Amino acid sequence: MANDRARYRAMEDRIFAHYRAGRHAEGAALARTAYADLPDWRADLAHMAACLLVKDGRPAEAYAEMAAALAAGAWWHRRILVEDDDLAPLRELPDFAELVATAHDRAVAAASQARPPLVRRPLGEPVGVLVALHGAGEDADDAAGAWASAVDVGWLLLAVESTQRNTPTYRSWPEHEVAVRDVEAALANLTPAERALPLVSAGFSAGGRVAIRWALAGPAVAFIAMAPAIDSEQVDASLAGAAVRRELSGHVVLGSEDGDVRDGALAAVATSREIGLVCVLDEVAGLGHAFPENFADRLPKLLASARNKGKEAGAPSAPVKSAD
Repeated sequence: MANDRARYRAMEDRIFAHYRAGRHAEGAALARTAYADLPDWRADLAHMAACLLVKDGRPAEAYAEMAAALAAGAWWHRRILVEDDDLAPLRELPDFAELVATAHDRAVAAASQARPPLVRRPLGEPVGVLVALHGAGEDADDAAGAWASAVDVGWLLLAVESTQRNTPTYRSWPEHEVAVRDVEAALANLTPAERALPLVSAGFSAGGRVAIRWALAGPAVAFIAMAPAIDSEQVDASLAGAAVRRELSGHVVLGSEDGDVRDGALAAVATSREIGLVCVLDEVAGLGHAFPENFADRLPKLLASARNKGKEAGAPSAPVKSAD
C-alpha cells in the first residue's frame, strides 16, 4: 500500500503540473490512464479528471467521468463536490444532485468505521504520552512513522487517524469539533495510569493545526507543530488565560521555503505570543512543506523541552535559526 501511495502521489504531481500549465486535456487523459494501475485512488483520479475536463470546456464529459467512478464504488464527501469551484458547472446538470447525495451517503457510512489508533509503547515505564496527528492526505501510519523516535526516549506514542475523509483515501481534519472527538476517542484506548501522564499534542500540517487548537483547550502540557496549516484567527484567545495558567508551551517547526502554510503559521505564532503563551519558532533554512530530514534526531530534544511545560518563562521571542 505504501508503494502504491508513493506512485499515486507521483502521478498526482504530474497531473497537477498539467493543470498549472493549462494543459487540461492532457492532464485529464493522464488521470484516466491511471485508473487501472491505481484502483484504490479511483475517486481522487476521477475528481482530478473531471476538474480538468471542465476547465477544457467539457462539463458533460466531466460528469460522466464521476458517474462512472461512482458506479465503480468511488465516493466523495459533499464538501469536495459542492465547494470545488472547478466543478461549479456540474451543479447545473440535472443528475448532479443525485450523484452528490449518493456519494455523500457513502462518505458518512465510511466515517462511522473508525480505525483504532496506533499505540506504540516504550520498553520501560513511559514518561509521557505524545498524541501524533497526521497531515492532510495521510493516515495514522504516517504519523506513527514520522514521530517514532519519541518511543526510543521513553514516550508512549498515540497516532490518531481522522474519521473525516473527502474520498476513500484522503483524510484530513477540516471540522475541529470532529477532530477533537477523534482524539478523545483515541485516548480512551490508554490505561488510566497512561492517561495520567504528561501529554503533548503533536501534528504535521492540518494535524499541526489541530494539535495547537486542542492543546489550547487542554489537557496537553505542550504542543509540537510541524508546518502547521493554521492562521491567527484559529488561535482562540478566549482560551489564553487558562492555557497560560497551565503553563502551556509550544514549539513550531517551519520551513523557510514553505509556500503552503508559512504566512499563516507565522501569524499564528505571533498571536500565540501576544496572548501570553511561550511559543518557540524553529525556522529550518531551505525546507518546504515537509519534515526536516533529521527530525528523528530533533524530536527527543523537543520532547525534553516540552516536559518542562514552558517553565522557561523568559524564552526568547526571536526564532531559532536552523541550517538543516
